[in-house]
Amino acid sequence: MRRSIVVVVSMAAAALLFAATPASALTKVRSPLTLTTEPTVMEGFCPFPVTYQDVRGSGTQTLVFDADGNLVRIDIQPHGIISELSANGNTVTFNNSGPISVFPQPDGTDLVIVRGGSFVADQGLVTGDPFFHLTTGRVVVVSVFDPDTGFNDFLSVVSTGHVTDLCEALA
Repeated sequence: MRRSIVVVVSMAAAALLFAATPASALTKVRSPLTLTTEPTVMEGFCPFPVTYQDVRGSGTQTLVFDADGNLVRIDIQPHGIISELSANGNTVTFNNSGPISVFPQPDGTDLVIVRGGSFVADQGLVTGDPFFHLTTGRVVVVSVFDPDTGFNDFLSVVSTGHVTDLCEALA
């Protein structure tokens, strides 16, 4: 089954979304990001497999709850994350430190806002248009999270700012 991703670091963050329970007196729960330090092969985004790896950096994830204990936002703050993609003998190294905010919606979708240097990738499960982009502006995604895979299935994507086609760069 084809899937899509917003940012690799967000996959681990999304998994924690369903496992976290807030302390009764807290409205925010912070934790360190789990980076992808081992090479990970990603398929279906480009016409060829792409290997992803975080080479350095850190970050935090903050789960924000309302007074009733309902999750209202996930803030992902990467700090100095440098990532690499490789395929076909080519490598692209990039700053993957753009912050991400995820807002769970009442209809079960997620509104995801990506800012700064980040990559956004989708296998086109819903749209039929797979892509792997590096963005340096603002990206707004509406998606549905699949807890079984840890990926988001994109429903819509709107990008403003500079977009680089990483499939083209790695071809």
